Amino acid sequence: MLKVKSGFVLRTIGTQTVAVPIGQRTSDIHGVVALSDSGALLWKELEKGAEKEALINILLDTYEIDRETVVSDLEDFIKGLHEQGALEE
Repeated sequence: MLKVKSGFVLRTIGTQTVAVPIGQRTSDIHGVVALSDSGALLWKELEKGAEKEALINILLDTYEIDRETVVSDLEDFIKGLHEQGALEE
């Protein structure tokens, strides 16, 4: 199961959605995590905890895109969140 760490709030600034660290998390992560529309959708699911397959299905149901592209893009998204320290281990 994948889940974002606690200590973030989602904010929309203009047309951009960002995950902003708060409290103790500000010492771990400097800056914000910028999210696309699909990234914000996934983030909301990851706040609750989600399996990769469920995330894939959400993207397939929401966007007109092939499974191969969804899987590749999701892997990149998850990798980026790991690199930023935003996902639980």
